[in-house]
Amino acid sequence: MLNSNPNYLDNYIGYQDSHQRTEKQRLNCSICNYRIDPNNESEFSAFPCNVRAYRDETFKVWRCPRCLTIHCLDIVDLPYYYANYPFADAKLTFPLRWCYRNLCRQLTKHGFSPEQSLLDYGCGSGLFVQYLRQRGFTNCHGYDPYAPQDGFGNPTTLEQKSFNYILLQDVIEHIEDPNALLGELDALLSPGGYILIGTPNAANIDLAQPSLSDYYNAVHVPYHLHIYTRESLELLGRRQGWEPVYFFDQPYHDTPWFGVNSRTWNQYQRLLDGTINAVFEPLKPWKALTSYQYLVYMMFGYWRSLKTEMSIMFHKTQSKKN
Repeated sequence: MLNSNPNYLDNYIGYQDSHQRTEKQRLNCSICNYRIDPNNESEFSAFPCNVRAYRDETFKVWRCPRCLTIHCLDIVDLPYYYANYPFADAKLTFPLRWCYRNLCRQLTKHGFSPEQSLLDYGCGSGLFVQYLRQRGFTNCHGYDPYAPQDGFGNPTTLEQKSFNYILLQDVIEHIEDPNALLGELDALLSPGGYILIGTPNAANIDLAQPSLSDYYNAVHVPYHLHIYTRESLELLGRRQGWEPVYFFDQPYHDTPWFGVNSRTWNQYQRLLDGTINAVFEPLKPWKALTSYQYLVYMMFGYWRSLKTEMSIMFHKTQSKKN
């Protein structure tokens, strides 16, 4: 995803001892600056990595007792882990189009139209931008600093103009310093514009169940550095002078359509090897359909959502507070 702010690392202790693991630790909450005691093992939960290449590795996380945000204790060489990241294999499939329909509706609910400009920041391979353009939203753009510069990694995209809408979907939890990132986006957002931030919801993640894919997918170690509650995310937005105007308590990829919901996909993972790689590979129906629970989630998963993800729409109504 996006790179870290090196100044923020001054709050960490330790040193690097290999090319992918370090002995540095995140001990300070990125919201309230509470400092965890690294010697109190009862404060930590160990979660497995849900990417196949690193499935045998576990990483510690902790919940801030003040603001309830969740933080990944272990600091790693993230480029090493992103080298085998399965999301790069995603395709614009029919189920994904249904999910993107939800995401588009969250935007159009607040005035987004083909005439309005949109920036999908941290867009990856640009599948949502592709979807929007196919739907007639031609004034939308994507940028991801890790994408090729002859594609969505071209920084001139950010120099064109300010944007009426910005989408920050599944990005902020990958960022070391959220205030720095949101400050950059505030400079790109037009006065009166809207920014939609989608991210896991720390309040609904049970750290006592690290073996359940519904939770370890949301925690997603070591890629998710900080996971926020609704209150802490709204605080971050208000620091930029943005007003929260709508809260979505389920992820955009939870739909009432048969089989297109998070509980179904999470159960499918458990039936295979437990990694998110399985979701991006050809479907193995003979395996999935042997599970009664899988069939139940295909029919009722939307209504049985654990709501481990959320989205908040912010409106830029005033200047940034000092």
